[in-house]
Amino acid sequence: MIPEEKKRKALDELTKFGELQQAAENVYDNDCDTWWENLTYDEQLKAFYSVTKRIYQGDVKEHGSYRYVLYDVFGFAPDAYGVGMKSGYMAIHNAIFDGIEFGEEDTSI
Repeated sequence: MIPEEKKRKALDELTKFGELQQAAENVYDNDCDTWWENLTYDEQLKAFYSVTKRIYQGDVKEHGSYRYVLYDVFGFAPDAYGVGMKSGYMAIHNAIFDGIEFGEEDTSI
């Protein structure tokens, strides 16, 4: 049996860790927004095209898993897993995966 004092201390430490994690995620999110806002229109369009092209390739054409698209299509390392979750890509991936009838997507692109 774990003493109550030890449990409380562990929970306090977990709370502090969660707050630090959230603060780091907020800094990263703000940094990404600042980066985006400092791109020219053409650079924004190229970034958009590059990302959506890879999502289309990995999710729609190849029916890849979330990890497959991150690691094999984009060429990212495992640290991208959490970034993709926080940015909403995992939700996008799941929506695409759930909505596609295999063999019925537009492969003319």
